[in-house]
Amino acid sequence: MKNPVILGVSGSLRNARRGLGGYDLIQDLNSISSKEELNKYLYQEAQTHLKNFEKAGRTESLPFDEMYRNLKKEKGNKGLSNSEVALAAALWSAKEIGVEIDYVSLSEFYTESGVKDLSKLKQKIKDADGIIVSTPVYFGDRGSLVQTLINEIRRDADLLASVKNKIFAGVAVGAKRNGGQETALIYQLMDMMNVGMLGVGNDSETTSQYGGTGLAGDIGTMPQDQYGLDTAMGTGRRVARTVKMISLGEGKKLKNNPRVLFWVLQDANDKAIDFVKNLPREFYEGVEAEIINVSEKNIMRCIACDVCPTHIDLDEEYRCIIKSKKDDLSDIHESLLDYDAIIPVIYSNKNASNIKSNYQKFLERTRYLRRGDYVFSDIVVAPLIIEEIGTNDNMHIRVTTSMIRHHTLMYAPISIHTLNEEALNQNALEENLTDLLSTIRMVSRGRLVSYSEEVNHLKYNPVGYVLSAVKDREDEKMFAREKMIENRIDRVKKIKSERIE
Repeated sequence: MKNPVILGVSGSLRNARRGLGGYDLIQDLNSISSKEELNKYLYQEAQTHLKNFEKAGRTESLPFDEMYRNLKKEKGNKGLSNSEVALAAALWSAKEIGVEIDYVSLSEFYTESGVKDLSKLKQKIKDADGIIVSTPVYFGDRGSLVQTLINEIRRDADLLASVKNKIFAGVAVGAKRNGGQETALIYQLMDMMNVGMLGVGNDSETTSQYGGTGLAGDIGTMPQDQYGLDTAMGTGRRVARTVKMISLGEGKKLKNNPRVLFWVLQDANDKAIDFVKNLPREFYEGVEAEIINVSEKNIMRCIACDVCPTHIDLDEEYRCIIKSKKDDLSDIHESLLDYDAIIPVIYSNKNASNIKSNYQKFLERTRYLRRGDYVFSDIVVAPLIIEEIGTNDNMHIRVTTSMIRHHTLMYAPISIHTLNEEALNQNALEENLTDLLSTIRMVSRGRLVSYSEEVNHLKYNPVGYVLSAVKDREDEKMFAREKMIENRIDRVKKIKSERIE
């Protein structure tokens, strides 16, 4: 079995590495054995990049276009720009998980004078099992180099086919802490999912958000942002662990059909529930499906309690503080566990007067599941959005950004547009479901094999929640977390023995 390859793609507009400089970077990262050594290396490389700017004319306050021309004379074999620093941190942490790493700079192929031969770039993308794209932030979005790459993938049929089911995550660096990093990551994530990749964020050790978020307001300052470096490293680990997990399922076979759970979260006059029940017969023949009509349940809103979940216990234990008889979540809790895929279903129309929605309340309440060490971790999530033409809702983005926080693997939202209650893209739906089923099987095989051996990396770190952190330490002293993880492993081992051959 070949060792998985993670490709770091630099979208830096001030890149310091190109050609052999990219190869040297990978060699350097492979030789670094500790986080302390990495931090020192990143600082030195950032300072080298700053000195390159000073040498190019920054000290003399030359106009930037003159400095830029002088910088172009450099060989591109030393230094790191801010977004390259973050990408290097992500690649180093991926390497530490036991995968091979590679690097490519987009500015090497998309130059000011035109597009160069892309064969090397395309081959690197094809050879990779996972891709991490690093970008500076421009007005809350990715840089133009990254946008050019996305356009390239869309129009090149061979390249488009090659990225199918590769794991994608992003790293974004902005000039302020809240400088648009998250929106840049989300837009980039949605585009990469829409070309067929599976989206992940950073890992459970860094609170499972949207990817790496770096703060660097001036040249050479990214190494000062340890929090940002940590999220970048969490992104590298997340991608590496995911591709390794999937690789463990290669050559294995599911004895029975994948278990798929539909959450009908928003509906109107049973439009969504009827649509789900009438999905193509071929899809239902390939899955064990369960439908929970959450829109008809009594779901109370989250009360934002200070300790969530209430205690550390087995996954089967309902651990939300709300235990009112008027609330149905405790009754459906166990029905949410042990599925291979979750399909959140949303129906939207222009006239919202008949809409029944528990979407936001239900997602709020799943906080106790996320903070119970990521119960939904590595499950495929594929939002199914049924929307009347002209509604212009944004539920496909909302579901994606909420569910990726559960440490899941995100499949591109399946959007169904209706006119006069008739689906306009029925053929596309059938193709999507066939492809989704194949993806679920692929991920499920790897997940069951991997989780039956070890899931110790899954641990919620309550960053920013002082009271929760105190409670977390108390529970760890009582070995409650260890008991929960052991139970989870035992449960998955049993499932694996029943379902994998």
